[in-house]
Amino acid sequence: MNDRSWSQIWSERAVADLSQPSVLSTLLRANGYDNAQSRFSEQAWRSYILGWAARLGVDSGDTVFEVGCGAGAVLYVLAEAGLSVSGIDLSPGLIDAAARAIPSGTFTVGEARDVASHPKVDACLASGVFIYFPSLEYARSVAAAMAAKATRAVAILDLPDLAKRDDSEAFRVDMAGGSEAYRERYSGLEHLYFDRAFMVDLLEECGLVDVGCADQDLAGYPNGKYRFNCWGFKR
Repeated sequence: MNDRSWSQIWSERAVADLSQPSVLSTLLRANGYDNAQSRFSEQAWRSYILGWAARLGVDSGDTVFEVGCGAGAVLYVLAEAGLSVSGIDLSPGLIDAAARAIPSGTFTVGEARDVASHPKVDACLASGVFIYFPSLEYARSVAAAMAAKATRAVAILDLPDLAKRDDSEAFRVDMAGGSEAYRERYSGLEHLYFDRAFMVDLLEECGLVDVGCADQDLAGYPNGKYRFNCWGFKR
């Protein structure tokens, strides 16, 4: 049975070779997009991330900070587009990979809730990391830190939808090869699910306006049907 926590699992991840078969695909696998329920094309990922940059109103020359950046799969695409990027993650190995993949970026090893409000950035985002947080209160503290750091926009992406929890868990069991295999692999490794109304209220409590939530729209992403995205803007 699995007796480790998500934080232990992620903190132990590392990347030796960034180049095979490509830098972006390596970063995506390192960030957990490496199994049947979470695979999609590089083209789909680039379109998705650049679409979010446009929605948040950031472009070449602007600054973006990512909470739980992992190996930098999000920031790599943004850096290619000319944005100045930085991020924080619990895993020293993944931060090392991000720094090697994006030499122009600034990366820090640390807890998500320890995001410093300075230096300010135009946009602060998190993608696929809130799912691993230990509690809603922890998530609340991270969202508040993100809102304090951003001057223009905040986005929290790939949130597990509480309304679809049963179907999502059944899908995870099926993808793992059945209940026994699932228990062997994921015992004690629960995902944190979020109510959409809770997320809207949370971002509004953090001082954001024009807050929205919408279904995950990453093309070809099997987990996407159980996830949603939430975002808002600074006054």
